[in-house]
Parts: sequence; structure tokens; C-alpha cells
Amino acid sequence: MLDEVRRRLHPRRLRSTGRRAKQALRKAGLAPAGPVYGRLADAGRAVPIPPKARVLLSTVLLRRPGHITVPIDRLLLGAQGGWTAREFAERTDDLLWPSTRLIDGPHVDLLRRTDPSDEEILASPYGRLARRCIDAGGHYFGARDDAGIVAGARSLLSGEPRERRPQQSGRLDPILVAPIRGSDHYQVLDGHHRLAHAAVRGETTARVVTKWLPVTTPLQDLLLRMSWLDGTKELYQPIEAPELEQSWTTVRRCTDRLEKMTKLLAERGITGSYLDVASCYGWFVAEMGRTGLDAQGLERDPLAVPLGRATYGLREGQIGTGDAVELLAYSDRVYDVVSCFSLLHHFVLGRGSVGPEALVKLLDRATGKVLFLDTGQENEAWFRTSLEGWNAGTIADFLRRHTTFGEIIDLGPDDDARPPYADNYGRHLFACIRT
Repeated sequence: MLDEVRRRLHPRRLRSTGRRAKQALRKAGLAPAGPVYGRLADAGRAVPIPPKARVLLSTVLLRRPGHITVPIDRLLLGAQGGWTAREFAERTDDLLWPSTRLIDGPHVDLLRRTDPSDEEILASPYGRLARRCIDAGGHYFGARDDAGIVAGARSLLSGEPRERRPQQSGRLDPILVAPIRGSDHYQVLDGHHRLAHAAVRGETTARVVTKWLPVTTPLQDLLLRMSWLDGTKELYQPIEAPELEQSWTTVRRCTDRLEKMTKLLAERGITGSYLDVASCYGWFVAEMGRTGLDAQGLERDPLAVPLGRATYGLREGQIGTGDAVELLAYSDRVYDVVSCFSLLHHFVLGRGSVGPEALVKLLDRATGKVLFLDTGQENEAWFRTSLEGWNAGTIADFLRRHTTFGEIIDLGPDDDARPPYADNYGRHLFACIRT
């Protein structure tokens, strides 16, 4: 009895219980689903404050005194059409708008064009930006139709600032930015056009005024809401975004496994359809699709759908959401190539709805030619006790006994056992092949 109490009170078990409790509260809507910092500005805009008081609050209390100099290449796109960056992203279904560098944005693109025609302006990223503002129910610096968009673009090309404020008798506010939490980048709140002109002139820094409170981007918020992250700043598949570079760790590089997979498929001349079970953000779905396979994925977290569409360009319906066991059990479809990464050991540990044997049998049934699989192993510090004896040799033997594949090939360990996870990963990738 005493041993059982000690086991239940072990710090690692308590931390695991605490994580599960927080996840349950978030799913029930009783705890914040992600950080709240980024929504402070949006909430503040909804408070009924008299205009003069709002200006005083913004210019005196919420802004840091004086100017600072920041690199232009660390400025990300922000507020548009009278909306905050987050509101604009939500209204236009553009998750990555606030994750785009200003130097890669539509304002700079327009200024780099030489004497564009009206049609070229409307078809340009700048013209599409203005049209999206209008279609979302707003305007773009007063423009509400194509003629207004073209006139505004001509004004920007002529060098006239677009951020002029009539109530201030034509005087321009300072360029205003907000620091992005966990990043060395800033979000532009006011001054996109002046900054674009500076960038095109070849200037590398800008004098700006910054807000006290940091913001988060919609991409950061979405990643922190993913059910398996539990609020940690970790990427389980590669995502390129400026605001993630400083504080977010890419746990699994994925490129090493992809190289082994594509090499084997090419050697065997295998093409056709592909399914990634537990597809996470959808990186393997996108990459295998680029090789010519008809690629799809299954993922339990529905947030993976908008994330995969925005970051990897996945199409609608390419990722199915739900419990992998249930989806595989009720589907009769067979895919030429199937992959399943870092899922099996959860079933070995008793965390699945079925036993590990049942899971691999479902994967076997769904696979026409090749199954690629990796799993947590005993060499990893966090599984040294719980998965004792579960190593490359026993995993290969397990797959031989519980599947119908003719070949089980060990393609070697991954390359993820690096700081801060030097004592973990190194999981072997297995290719299970029909003969």
C-alpha cells in the first residue's frame, strides 16, 4: 500500500497529472486556450473610451517614451484597414499575415515595381491587400473600389505618406511598433508605407516608438493551443516564421526521416497514395506530396488543419481529424505508403484505446506496399524505466510477429538527439515492406 502511494506521489507522475488536468480544463473552456497577451490590444479597442482619452492612453501611458532604432528586417506586418493584425488575420483568414516580414510584404513589393499599369496594381499583392480589406467589410485608406485602390497605390508610388491623420492637421504620428513576445522582432502598428519607402531606399534601420506591452502573433497562439504542446514553445515539425526563431525549439527535424523514406521508395519504384497517421502539423504530408504521391494525413487535433493550410499550403480536406484507431478501423481504404511516427510507444505504455498489437494490425491493413514507423525507445532518458527492453531489436521482432509484411528493415536512428534533448530521441525508423 505504501509503495502504491509513493508511486502516485512521484514528482514525474504529479507533473504528468497536472498537464492532463490543464489540458482537460482548456478543452472544457475553463482555462485559457493559449496566451492572452496578444488579445489585450483587441480587447482595449472594444472598451468605450472617449477619443481624447484614448489618444492620451495610447500616446502617454502605453507607449515607451522616446524613440529607439530597430533593424527594418525585424519588423513584421501589422495593423491594416483599421483593424489590429490579429483582427485582420481573422477577418481575411490569413494566419501568416502577422508572421510576414515587412520587407517581404505588399508595400515594398509595390514600390519595387517600375511604372505599373492599373491592372498590374490591382493584381499585385498591394492591390489584393486593399481588396481584402474592402471585402472584409472595411476600406483601405478610404478606398472602397478598384479606382480608389489604384489612386492610393499611385499616391504611395509618388512618395506621399499614406498614414496622414486629418484630425492632426496633416501631422504624421511616429512610426509605432509593438515587441513580439519571446522574439527579437516587432509588429508594425502604424507606419507601413514610410517603412516600405525606407527599405526600398536601402536603409537598414528605422527610428520608431514602441508600446510597453508585447503582443503575440496568431501563429504563436495557435501553436500554444495545440493539445500535445501543453503550452511549451516546441515545434514537432519544422515551421519557418520570424517570431519563432529565437525562443522556439524544433524538436524533430524530420528531414532525416524524409530522406530515408524517399530514397527507399525511389529504389523500389514505389508511387501512388500516401497516408501519415498522427500527422502533427502536416509537414510529411506536404513533403511527400511534393514527391508526387497523393498525400493525406490523420491528426487528432483539429487545430492542425488551419495550421497545415497556412504553413505548408495543404488543401482543404487533406488532413482528416479524429482518433487514429477509430478512423483506421472504420476505413477500408488501402494506401500504397503509410507512415506513423512517435505514436506506437503511447500504446505500449497503455495510453491508447487499444493495445499496441491492435494498432499495428490496423496500420498493416491500411498499407498496400510500405509502412514507415518509428517509436519511443528505452535509450531515451524519459523512457529508460517505462520502456525498458523496448529497443530496435525488440521493436523489429514485434513488427514481424504482429504484421503481415515480408521485410522489416531498420533504416537507422533519427538525428534529433541534440541539445536540449541530447539524452532523448535517436528513434529507429523501420520500413515494413510487402513482398
